[in-house]
Amino acid sequence: MTKLQQEKLKRKLKQEKLLKRIIPLLLTVPYFLGIIWTLLHPILSVVTGELKCRGKYIDENGLDVHRHRVESYPLQRGVLQQSSSNNNVPVTMCQAIQSTTIPISSSVECLHHLATESISFDVVRILPPIGPMIDSTEAIVLVVGEEEYNHKSNNKGWYERSDLNASIMHLIKKLGDSPWLTKIVYIVSPSITYVASVSDDANETNNTSSTKDDRESYLVSVVDAFITSYLGDTSSTTKTVNNIRSLPTDYTSSMIRSVLVLNDIDTTTLSNMKGGTEVNILPQGVGGSLPNLDLVFATFMSFGSYPAKTNGKRFDTSKSIYYGNDSVFRSHSFGNELEERVSQVVKRLGDMIGLKSLAAEEYAKDLAGLLGFIGGLVIGPRQPHSSALNHGIDSLTIEVRIPNNGVGASSSSNIHPHYADLTRCMEHLLRSISNLHERLHHSIAQYTMPSPSKFVSHGEYVFPTILVSFPMVVRAAKLALRDLKRFHFVHVVMVACAVCTSTLVISLWGYIIGWKVEGHTSQWTAMYFISYLVVVFAARVRDTQKEESETDLVDRRGSLRFISCLCGIYLHVPLLLANYSLGFPSSAFHHYWL
Repeated sequence: MTKLQQEKLKRKLKQEKLLKRIIPLLLTVPYFLGIIWTLLHPILSVVTGELKCRGKYIDENGLDVHRHRVESYPLQRGVLQQSSSNNNVPVTMCQAIQSTTIPISSSVECLHHLATESISFDVVRILPPIGPMIDSTEAIVLVVGEEEYNHKSNNKGWYERSDLNASIMHLIKKLGDSPWLTKIVYIVSPSITYVASVSDDANETNNTSSTKDDRESYLVSVVDAFITSYLGDTSSTTKTVNNIRSLPTDYTSSMIRSVLVLNDIDTTTLSNMKGGTEVNILPQGVGGSLPNLDLVFATFMSFGSYPAKTNGKRFDTSKSIYYGNDSVFRSHSFGNELEERVSQVVKRLGDMIGLKSLAAEEYAKDLAGLLGFIGGLVIGPRQPHSSALNHGIDSLTIEVRIPNNGVGASSSSNIHPHYADLTRCMEHLLRSISNLHERLHHSIAQYTMPSPSKFVSHGEYVFPTILVSFPMVVRAAKLALRDLKRFHFVHVVMVACAVCTSTLVISLWGYIIGWKVEGHTSQWTAMYFISYLVVVFAARVRDTQKEESETDLVDRRGSLRFISCLCGIYLHVPLLLANYSLGFPSSAFHHYWL
């Protein structure tokens, strides 16, 4: 061997030794850096160079919530001329409007719509008293729903049964006389007949009260039925109900710009309810869809607004739903259980590294909020406004839990101060949206939120997602340039065909099972996942039982891993850019299994 050959051999050995050191680092360091960067989102913004998460702001100039103030709402109910025509049948919103002594403007119209045989709702249409120079072509929808009605009090009607409904009646009165209103406002209230039928069906299968799934799904179906009946979209595949009747044409002439869903949770059924009022501002939709961030922050800022002074008196903050004692605002629906679990883990880690307990608690709260926000996009539950998001309408759900502590109880003529202030905030938000005569198109549409006042934009979290996915590129290059001696194309094609065929069969089987047991999507999804793992495991066992050399066996597996890496790269790049909540967990686990 010549001296030149020896030098080449030494150089090659050095390169091999260097690659053996570098490749494991490239397979692990970027991955863990991406995970750590993601965990630091609540307290660090690398893009802006600040040691904090980005705060709330509104990009649309027309959507300014600081230009006006709204007067406080009354804490007393009005008087109805008649409670109901039949003691066993509570009155609806339309009947309450007709029977109330509160003066209602002639610009307010109410319609009872029977969408299906089991779903009906009342629709109040409020026309602008003066309006712009041209006919109003835009509309705002406010859906008012309760998770569970008090069926024991059948002698109470829509107005008497709920403090929220009583405050909404005052909102209808004020909107009918508001000179600033430039858009048509629709207020939708589910009819009691549908809610009662859901509860009766649940009682037939279970001797207890209606199940949680039924209570969560009824408002979803009502909003879906309203959107479908308004748009006349009978071909939509996202509907939770079928054969929906359309609304009258004079009610559907305007384009819906925003949908706000108020979901009033009955706290008497919650055994784990702790502290004071809880408000969850939930923008999450199906498939990772989100509304414009301006709508989310406008909603949150409306809650933080002060009312106009009345008779020179200062505002009593104890009556505020935002500034009141122990009020909590979240951007997910998992409650304080998630925060407690995350806090326990963070507190232990904080004690180990000497982190201050207050800072650890604040970080744990925001980290739980971030995980809860992402979890709401991935696993649900499906929020009522999802149907509107699927049709390209900016919308969100406001979930409120106001404890019944005897203040403003529905049994008296008083209205709970937090319900009155909640409705004031809704008027404040409606006035802000009414100022904007176009669709929300600025700001951000891809984001995550540790809390309703903070957000992580797409431009921030895209970098850790790239780091997490980078090892797939390194592994594919390592297999193609170094490890694979021979690429088994026929074997890869046969395995791919087998997996595709199995996937198709299992998907059809899951669809049939899911269609037969409608509403149990999680069950057939679990069956699909388990069956898919069984198919993959059987294929791997069969592959190892073949008599072949060790080199061929390694090349076969390497060929499959190479194709898996390529598929992972091509599939995760658009998923990470479009749906971070699904793409990031998938990319993280894909790297683990490879």
